[in-house]
Amino acid sequence: MTYACEDCGFLFYRAGEVEECPSCEKNHIRSATKEETQRLQTLLEQGKPTLFKEEQTL
Repeated sequence: MTYACEDCGFLFYRAGEVEECPSCEKNHIRSATKEETQRLQTLLEQGKPTLFKEEQTL
């Protein structure tokens, strides 16, 4: 499942439920939208392992 952090904007995959963001360790996470999931998949295909909010793109 793909998740998004409401605090830092981090998008990530995990199997099963997650209680906190692996980046900022806060518990304000939610299921990612279809658009966020597609954006993360595109970045992973390009060899970019992580994504933050637009102004913080790695």
